[in-house]
Amino acid sequence: MSLKIPGLMTQSKSRTEKNLTVTSFTLDGRRCSVYVSDRRPQSLLNKFSWPQITADLVAGVGLDQQAAQSGRGGIFFFSGDRAATPLVVRQYRHGGFLRFLRGARFFSRKRFLAELKIHNQAAELGIPVPAAVAVIVTTEERSSFFVNGYFATLRLPDCGTLPEFLQEADSKTRLMIFARVGEYLKKLHENGIYYTDMQVKNILVTRSGIPYFIDFDKSRESEGPLSDVLRSANLRRFWRSLAKYSERGGCLTESDRAAFLIAYAADSKAYGKFYQQLQRGLFRRRLFYRLGWLINRS
Repeated sequence: MSLKIPGLMTQSKSRTEKNLTVTSFTLDGRRCSVYVSDRRPQSLLNKFSWPQITADLVAGVGLDQQAAQSGRGGIFFFSGDRAATPLVVRQYRHGGFLRFLRGARFFSRKRFLAELKIHNQAAELGIPVPAAVAVIVTTEERSSFFVNGYFATLRLPDCGTLPEFLQEADSKTRLMIFARVGEYLKKLHENGIYYTDMQVKNILVTRSGIPYFIDFDKSRESEGPLSDVLRSANLRRFWRSLAKYSERGGCLTESDRAAFLIAYAADSKAYGKFYQQLQRGLFRRRLFYRLGWLINRS
């Protein structure tokens, strides 16, 4: 099937691959592939113009300037003739020092497709996550050594990050949100999912008070429940994020932390063990917090 875009000509074809439907086309010197889970109904997928969306991504059209200024970067929004249902697209980028060397260039698509798989698994467990729509992979035709990747989800209406929500929420609502976050994280851990970037900015809260988990990039899965070591490591990641938010003037109480940990822990004994571990880890972290937060940027 031939698709026409002003100034561009693409050839489109579809195939199936490991429970994914893959649509491939060429676009202005790039090979492009759109990976969609077979679980997604065709009626939903027909709402998106992937060649036009991909062309905009490459050109930087639709970039969220506010996200770029806040340091998140690589967040795009699409609607209208590009997407009948509002769409959010996140560009994959390296963190740490690799961001200066390779930026958004990767050696393979493996990392992108791994996130799509884990994201869908979380949804099947009943964890509130935005509906994952597709993974978009582009490669320069003349140099196929590196690939660029994008993760597309439906846009959640009327929501903000957890820090934004906490600024106006009353104490009762705050406790409910933190308890739900603890319950959802516990469910992920019990089903073998390590949510690598568990931090406050990756939790979106709707007006109705439902916390959604986003960005499962670099998350890992294992058979059976996570070990105590991995559970503690993931909890410390979130604890550090809360500490960072509080240090920067965020509104956070000990009751908020307690509501989260009580919901996560199975009983009072487990609660006490986790609390002591987290507090000790946080104390050591504060001794070197500037270096630590530079390496583990949120």
